[in-house]
Amino acid sequence: MSTPKIAKPEKAVDGEKPAATKVSGMFAGTRDKCVGCKNTVYPTERVTVNGIPYHKSCFKCTHGGYTISPSNYVAHEGRLYCKHHNGQLIKEKGNLSQLEGNSAKQKVAAES
Repeated sequence: MSTPKIAKPEKAVDGEKPAATKVSGMFAGTRDKCVGCKNTVYPTERVTVNGIPYHKSCFKCTHGGYTISPSNYVAHEGRLYCKHHNGQLIKEKGNLSQLEGNSAKQKVAAES
């Protein structure tokens, strides 16, 4: 009786990685964290803007709260706005720096 032969794993040819390693590398071991929720962002759910990763569901307008697209946003001091609300807030407040100062004061007051 002969023992069954065990298949050997693929060997790398000229420095090329085996197919299994290539596929598993796409989904495992990502260290990207979403700026919105601080959780891991996987390639299938990622939106990257200026090198900053977000989940698609976390890429939201700060004022309106709905999901926006990378082609329809304005970033101001680390906050995201859709173009509509950005224009609306600038008309109301004069500029977004005044808005940022007010919301920062409200946040500090709420934490006290």
